[in-house]
Amino acid sequence: MDENSKYLELFFEEADEHLQSLNEQVLELEKHPEQSKIVDVMFRSAHTIKGMAATMGFDTMTKLTHNMENVFDLLKSAAIQADEQSIALIFDCLDTLSQLVEDLREDNKVERDISTLVERLNAVVEGENDETVEEAALTDDQFNLELHKLDDSDIQVIESANENGFNAYRLAVKIAEDSSMKNARVFLVMSKLEQQGDVLYIEPAAEVLENEEFGEVFKLIFLSKADEETVKDLALDNSEIDAVLIETVTDARMLIQSNPIEQDEKEEVSVIEQEEKTPTLTENKITETKASSKQVMNHSVRVDIDKLDTFMNLVSELVIYRTQLEDFSAKLQSAELNEPLEQVARISSELQELVLKIRMQPVSAVMNRFPRMVRDLANDLDKQFELVIEGEDTELDRTVVSELGEPLIHLIRNAADHGIEMPDKRLALGKPAKGQIKITAYQEGNRVVLTISDDGKGLNPEVIKESADRKGIPTEGLNDKELQQLILHAGFSTAKEVTSISGRGVGMDVVKQKINLLGGTIEIDSVVDRGTVFKVNLPLTLSIIQSLLIKVGEETFAMPLGIVQKIIKPELTDIIQVHNQEIYLFEEVAIPVIRLNEVFDIPAVEEDNLHLILVNQGDKQYALAVDDILRQQEIAIKKLGSELSLMKKYLGATIMGNGGIIMILDIANICKETSQETNYEL
Repeated sequence: MDENSKYLELFFEEADEHLQSLNEQVLELEKHPEQSKIVDVMFRSAHTIKGMAATMGFDTMTKLTHNMENVFDLLKSAAIQADEQSIALIFDCLDTLSQLVEDLREDNKVERDISTLVERLNAVVEGENDETVEEAALTDDQFNLELHKLDDSDIQVIESANENGFNAYRLAVKIAEDSSMKNARVFLVMSKLEQQGDVLYIEPAAEVLENEEFGEVFKLIFLSKADEETVKDLALDNSEIDAVLIETVTDARMLIQSNPIEQDEKEEVSVIEQEEKTPTLTENKITETKASSKQVMNHSVRVDIDKLDTFMNLVSELVIYRTQLEDFSAKLQSAELNEPLEQVARISSELQELVLKIRMQPVSAVMNRFPRMVRDLANDLDKQFELVIEGEDTELDRTVVSELGEPLIHLIRNAADHGIEMPDKRLALGKPAKGQIKITAYQEGNRVVLTISDDGKGLNPEVIKESADRKGIPTEGLNDKELQQLILHAGFSTAKEVTSISGRGVGMDVVKQKINLLGGTIEIDSVVDRGTVFKVNLPLTLSIIQSLLIKVGEETFAMPLGIVQKIIKPELTDIIQVHNQEIYLFEEVAIPVIRLNEVFDIPAVEEDNLHLILVNQGDKQYALAVDDILRQQEIAIKKLGSELSLMKKYLGATIMGNGGIIMILDIANICKETSQETNYEL
């Protein structure tokens, strides 16, 4: 384990990928049990996991995957059917494998008991056992104990060892024909044996074993004080070892006498004849194929995510200093600096675009676990529904993707529990018995939109109003759409009883908080008995954004450019006071005006240069009143840290070219707080 610890991270990544692939393929097999090609893919993934686990010395995983392969063999040959029972068994095995991987990741030393699962797997594999396999192996004429190249010095070592109380054994070990890592099996057998003694001689040579050019059998001389049965068990106690022949050496001189020299010569002749029969064209094709494979493999590399974060931070710093140089150039008005600065600006822009692309990750990275979850939810709730995913190739910053899983899971679970009706009720409403939960992702400008919809019973405003009144949440004057938004209120739930899925009054408020923290918004559109749509807007990236620099009094702020709809320089008479709220009429729509100098308690300046910035927040519009518009600029967002986490009006800060620090406004929170304080209704 200590020797292999440096490969742990690679093991975890590969194991996660293959477990996810297995989950996806089993779901496909459940839908199309007649397609044997699906089982082939499953077998390859399970075989790879088994090989990796065996190489790392994770015996529990190795044992479980080995027994799973036996079942996959029967599925492939159609000896058993992919019915509900076998699919459930495979899913139980995959869940246990995932738990084993998590235990290893968290360095949890608790040994999980897989005996029940192994018994269930063995019960499916009727009549198949290791003894049958071993008997077949032992009848192979090529599987024998003959050694070829022992010399006098080896014999002297064996005789000396015998005098000191050691036994000498010659072993022949046969590796499974379909083993994907035969050299690793040799290494594992050797490591196990060397715990109880020393390997004196191994055949074929180490280089041949390393290159996997030895077929399935390798042989060795082993010196140990252990008995013959113990040594045999040590060799057999490894994955993908079909059989072991062992013999105690009583007379070392007999080893030389039994060397089949003629067999060596026959093998050499056989090799020469085989080489003569092999066409040169075939050799060329093999060489080309190997070269092609190497070329393909080199197209991508794994990079530690911390290195990408460091790369991103360095590019952010470069953007800051580029801006500083541009400020110096403007002050000096030096023509000689213009061309170098243009080149620096071009290179830094290309570098920034490159690092943003590298950091981008498809939303499928978080969505690929949902099909299995939806299947289990349908079984738990005794309902019928399916999951449809569209646009899973849409890309987001990895920081956003990594935080997206929790809110999406909440939305799917609520759609399954609260949205989709029971089959009989759906049929009574004229709907198909099988419901649908749909996730769609697409890019819209510099933002990504995710919609999570279902064709269930929708959100009933009357039921929501009753529940809100019981909890003391004010509902007076709210229209149906505003009542539906109350489900995002902390502690709100309409469930009459608590289940394992929902009804505890937590979840939807967590969804809203999480999405707001990611700089996004969430909207609800629901029709009773027709379904519900949750629309989530998210920024493409959280690191470098296009911003609009504005003046509020004598202070300078930045705000994300992506939410800006229009900038207007109004006449003072265009802003109308209605009750306790100012509004601006734009295209016959009354838009609430928010004066940022009042929000931040900054003394007002002359209103001659007042500008209104129209912004979209969900399905609402607001007009932000500022004293001046400076310019559009690319900025690097720096987080404020935990000490300033209560400052909800700011997304973060950025460093300007002159070294000054300006705050980046969180427009979503500003609009929300202001609308709550004024409590206006239009």
